[in-house]
Amino acid sequence: MMLNLKQREQKSNMGQRPYLIIALILFITTALFPFGWLATVWPGFSAVADFIFGTQLSHIIGHFAVFVLMGGGVLLLFPSLRRRFWLYFSLMLMLGFIQEFLQIASFKHIIPAFDELLDLTMDMLGAVAVFYFWNRRIETGD
Repeated sequence: MMLNLKQREQKSNMGQRPYLIIALILFITTALFPFGWLATVWPGFSAVADFIFGTQLSHIIGHFAVFVLMGGGVLLLFPSLRRRFWLYFSLMLMLGFIQEFLQIASFKHIIPAFDELLDLTMDMLGAVAVFYFWNRRIETGD
């Protein structure tokens, strides 16, 4: 039985391409990993971390980019989330909170303040941007 285009779009991509979900899990794990902690226990990595996240601007761009990529992966694997903004947003917000919690618990050891709020804001801007452009692309037929 042939599925029409709408039925195929609604069907999850997980069963068709299981390697994608493995890739997404690996990416999310990497994105949530507290690299600041790694820099404190491995001096060799400290130079790499300082190079990548050395300035406030690079740190902000990094948060935005990670959540653009992670959000795109989530939307690719779970097409039903493309029409459920608040469910998608809640999932991405939860991932943002987990990332900040892991950083605070592993190496920052501070009470959350402005910097963590800025990080979460950039995370959500990245997630919302990919959601918007994904749906805009579908609406225009590109």
